[in-house]
Amino acid sequence: MARLAHQAEVHKLALLLGKPLADLPFLDKLDLRTLRALRERITAVLFDADAELFGRIAAATRLMPGPLSAVIAEKALGPLLCARIAGQLPPDRAVDIAKRLPTAFLADVCLQLDPRRVRELIASMPVARIVDVARELAERKAYIVMGRFVDCLPEPAMRAVLDALRDDEALLRIGLYVEDPAQLDAVIEMLPDARLREMIAIAIAQGAELWADALALINAVGPRPRQRMATIAAGFDDAQIARMLALTQTQNLWGELLMLIAEMPEAECARLARAPGLHDDAVLAALIRATDAGGLWPQLLPLVGHLDPALQQRAAALAERQGGDVLARLDAARADFAAQRGVNLANAARAG
Repeated sequence: MARLAHQAEVHKLALLLGKPLADLPFLDKLDLRTLRALRERITAVLFDADAELFGRIAAATRLMPGPLSAVIAEKALGPLLCARIAGQLPPDRAVDIAKRLPTAFLADVCLQLDPRRVRELIASMPVARIVDVARELAERKAYIVMGRFVDCLPEPAMRAVLDALRDDEALLRIGLYVEDPAQLDAVIEMLPDARLREMIAIAIAQGAELWADALALINAVGPRPRQRMATIAAGFDDAQIARMLALTQTQNLWGELLMLIAEMPEAECARLARAPGLHDDAVLAALIRATDAGGLWPQLLPLVGHLDPALQQRAAALAERQGGDVLARLDAARADFAAQRGVNLANAARAG
């Protein structure tokens, strides 16, 4: 998740500065906290600069009829100045002007806005207008901008946008740039299982960076939506499961996948343990290395518990090759898992 958050911040900063990523290689060397602080500072400078002037312009528009203000906004001021002025206007006045402007122009304004500075205005916008602009931004693949607006949209508008945007790959890519994990949880709750399944399937089919991003996104959400998505992922057919495991091995994403496996129901976890992709020594060795490096033995053991005895012995031998201390940690985790499993079975028996 840290890699995804860092990448998202770099992309947001590049958009804010109007520069291609190739011109900003130094940003990769900054940590996440520094990147966020830098973006906040630049945003403040951009929006606070000439605030008095923009305030006077906003005051002047109150003296003009709405249709005339809309014409001036589109033909004379342009998207950048309109974005700076928007936060200075009373929400009802801003909405009155916005509803007279072309959808494409409003999308241009959104590219220049900091949504957090116009929350009240966004909340006052007619839902149908928000949907129109969302469609336009999606057509432009303006996923960074849309991700930032997710944090500010009221629930009725968000539901309407989700219903209107039928491109599930676009939804996945937008999700990568949502800043508030709680809001991301809320969005996932609004989506039916079929759409979540399609989003994960697209990530598996696309491979490359999208599978890594999808795993990071799933691990960023709360326990309830993560468990839901883990259950959905476990229900894919054998070919998709095989590709999922192959992508994870190729991109060294076992730590991320283990967090997902740990949330799977027992039956699905047992099915995954039978997947041929896990029966390769290179895969098992990589899985053990990632588990030990991330301290993820509790996440691995439910899967190991469903491996057949011969495969468990091979896994133990591979762990021993990586060092006696690795094998010791594996054995300790297996003992803890067996003890916990015994407690759970005893509790279930008593409850029955």
